Amino acid sequence: MGKSKDIIERIKDKDNIAAHTYVKKLVLESNEKDEYLEIVPALVNLLKDENSYIRTRAFILICAQAKWLDKSQIDKLLDEMFPLIYDSKPTVVRQCLSAIKNIVINIPTTSNKIEKAIKKIDLSIYKDSMSPLIQKDIDELQKLMKKNAL
Repeated sequence: MGKSKDIIERIKDKDNIAAHTYVKKLVLESNEKDEYLEIVPALVNLLKDENSYIRTRAFILICAQAKWLDKSQIDKLLDEMFPLIYDSKPTVVRQCLSAIKNIVINIPTTSNKIEKAIKKIDLSIYKDSMSPLIQKDIDELQKLMKKNAL
């Protein structure tokens, strides 16, 4: 459990560059092995952190574990993850929309649930400069879901 605690502390590091770099490393490693499955419950708790960087890192890492989770596990996790795709910070939304592609690729049967959720994103709450970028992210995700439809 010490290893898990260390991972979570590094994800929460106040040095955002170091934490981001570490998360990228964990995502790459998650493509190869299921070593980080044990921290998923702790990551779910971080989805509610007051710091948007920490929430986003947790979301990204949960998505990276999709390859190792089954549909029922992901279905439960998605309900806790979706609030981040409605976040008031557009960069959070964009990073989460990008990360959720990993779930669509690894568990295509989640597409209907994800599709319903992204349709509820209210672009009007974002600046005019960000709304089209989020819409583009949504369009790309929808395209991927159609391509991976079973």
